[in-house]
Amino acid sequence: MLYQIIPLEMGSLVQRHIFKKQNKEIKCGTVWKLGSIITTTKPKFISQYEPQVGMRIGDIPGAEISKTYDGEKVIYFSETIDEDEQDELTDIFYGKSKKFSGEYAHVFQDLGWKALEENTYIFGEIEIKEINDEPQQYK
Repeated sequence: MLYQIIPLEMGSLVQRHIFKKQNKEIKCGTVWKLGSIITTTKPKFISQYEPQVGMRIGDIPGAEISKTYDGEKVIYFSETIDEDEQDELTDIFYGKSKKFSGEYAHVFQDLGWKALEENTYIFGEIEIKEINDEPQQYK
């Protein structure tokens, strides 16, 4: 038996990376408009699940992201990062840098940023369905 965990609100499935360098911090990743999670283990977390807090996908036994749609990349900076550095980091993140190429996580680390966290989260109201075949498709 498979279990599909579906967020009922758009934008409730996110992947987040956190990078730190001295007193500076970058939070970036992807917010998916729609998506779902599949697990073969019956979810038992629902009684403790807090929609406003959400939870890390890695904390759901056997869970993995099934389908995602309309992902939007987002990046946020601590106030300690000046505007010029923000512009350069933004260009790297979106793959628009003329000076640096490659996956943004590698480039950030090459520039001295330490990766602190990389996780995927679900939050908001959710629905859990038992399914026997492939997960529900979004249109």
